[in-house]
Amino acid sequence: MVMLLILFLTNQTTAQTFGSLPNIVIDRPMLSVTSKGTASISVRAQEYKIVLYADAFAEDEAKAQESAESMRQAIIDVAEEFGGTEKDVVLISSNTLQPIERDLYHRVEQDIQVWLKKIDDINTAKETFLLIDGVQIGSITPIISEASEYKPAIMRARKDAIRNATEQAQALASEMNVVLGEPIYVTEDITYPTYSGYEVSGVSEISVSVTIYYAMIYKK
Repeated sequence: MVMLLILFLTNQTTAQTFGSLPNIVIDRPMLSVTSKGTASISVRAQEYKIVLYADAFAEDEAKAQESAESMRQAIIDVAEEFGGTEKDVVLISSNTLQPIERDLYHRVEQDIQVWLKKIDDINTAKETFLLIDGVQIGSITPIISEASEYKPAIMRARKDAIRNATEQAQALASEMNVVLGEPIYVTEDITYPTYSGYEVSGVSEISVSVTIYYAMIYKK
């Protein structure tokens, strides 16, 4: 009868809770270790997607529509001022409201998304949009390219995670008086940095956790 033994060793330097391990069929004695590696990354966003509220109103519907179009054109002009084009300005929603009791105005509610690229100071761009009469900021989202910005840090963190896991597995096998066999199964989980505000700059951290299943051989 094959004895089934699975040992889990989690890196003690982190308080992060790892997700459930994969459901795999194990038909031999195994030893499993989970460890994490981290790497710092200096991130500075230069691309942003901004959603603007550009609502217009007038007693005449045609004038309300004209005012709304004028605001959209003003937004395009600002986008071009910051290196964008008309294609970077997209009307994502528009709603026309007819006058109702106690409100004699025709209203045009429009949400406009602007994609700004190569921006050194997002605050300057934001303030310039707000100079347009009637325009409000809905949201500002920094665009970070995971492939180009994070890849070097992921590689560094992955190496640390694998080295830590290997050292822990070897130490655990030695304490149990068994021989560590070849890796049977490996999983990886990458945690990207999160940002609470729209200004992305400074040092952040990427973490990579790996789980490695090793064959475990009993000494004779």
